[in-house]
This record gives sequence, structure tokens and C-alpha cells, in this order.
Amino acid sequence: MVMALLIMLGVDLIVILIFAGFVLGRRRWLKRQPGAFVGAIRVSSGDIDGLKPKWKRGSGRWVRDVFVWSKAPLMIVNELIPVDALVGERKAKAGEVKRLGDDPVVLELATNAAKIEIAVKAECRALAAGPWATGSVPASPTAVSVETERTERRDRPEVVR
Repeated sequence: MVMALLIMLGVDLIVILIFAGFVLGRRRWLKRQPGAFVGAIRVSSGDIDGLKPKWKRGSGRWVRDVFVWSKAPLMIVNELIPVDALVGERKAKAGEVKRLGDDPVVLELATNAAKIEIAVKAECRALAAGPWATGSVPASPTAVSVETERTERRDRPEVVR
């Protein structure tokens, strides 16, 4: 639809091809990110900038306890949502979410001021649950490196001069 509008407005074909290449390259890059999955998202209660109560398709992934959502169809804009907890999980009702297989799963996540729901294919449930799939939030790399450094110091013999 965007391409048709650009053509009707008289935009050069080379500009349209570069734009299409950028969008397709971005989609490919997002799909290759570790832990990336395709699904739909909505705000179930409260308010989060950039998200609405209606299901919107896109691609998601976790970076520690921050949920990164890239909105379809262009996947250019990312929404960063710091999540506090996994509140619940349920099977999607018939016809609630489309194009996610036969038995999509809906996960409800809590943030400071709102709750969001993420619908994914059943086989992507662990990816969508992110750090709450195992029940613990991963430590930050700074905390891990400081602890590792302390352990290494303890294990080294002391040099006497």
C-alpha cells in the first residue's frame, strides 16, 4: 500500500526499490536475532505509549527484563517495555487472534502502570515468556562481571614482596 502510494505520487523507482530493500533487510535481521518470535500485542489495562487495546502484529524479543516489540508491517519502530512480572497465561479464544496457528497462547505481563498481552504460537511460548520462563530474571552483565572479578581475586594466591 505504501509502495502504491509512492508510485502514484511520482517517486522515482530507484527510491522505492531502496526503501523496499531496507524494509525487507530489516525484517530479515529481526528474525535472525536471538530469541526473536512473531506474534501480536495489545494493552489489556492501563496505558503504554505506542500500544493500543487492539491486537497488532509484529516481532518481539527480550533484552534481560525489557521487552522489545517491533511493529509490523515495516518493523522500523521499536517499543521498549520494561516488564516487572509474568501475570498469567491462557489459551487464546477462538477467533481472538489470527495467523498464529491452531492453539495460540496469550501471556499477560505487568509493567509499572499497565498490563500487556502477547499472543504467540504455542511452540514460541518459552521465547515469549522470556526471563520468566524459568522463574528468575537474569542478572545484569555488570553484576555478573563484578562477582566474577571478586571470585577470581579470591582464587589467586597473594604475592608477598
